[in-house]
Amino acid sequence: MNDSNAYYWQKVVGDKPLRMELDRLKGAVVDAFNNVSDNYKQKLVYNLLETVKDNHQDRFFYLLLKAINKPKENFNSLWEALQNNYDVMPTEAFINFAYTIIIGIMATYKGEKK
Repeated sequence: MNDSNAYYWQKVVGDKPLRMELDRLKGAVVDAFNNVSDNYKQKLVYNLLETVKDNHQDRFFYLLLKAINKPKENFNSLWEALQNNYDVMPTEAFINFAYTIIIGIMATYKGEKK
């Protein structure tokens, strides 16, 4: 992936930069939520949007992790992306992260396309 085309946030932890590539994260979300019902996703998106509006990172991650903690579904790539990126984030980074998750979920809606 070319860095000039990737949206990411970066911070430095000690001597090591920590980077979150939002394109990869969105891809993992799309793969994970592709076979989940639209009704469930709509409720989840609504709840996630409320947490972003109120800047409740802890509640956002609680809802997201609760949604993907299902053994029968295949959320492996999303789990991996979250493990690499989960951290307390500055507000701007959290908003980018959260909307990437939400947009990824919404991209999987199977409703009528126009």
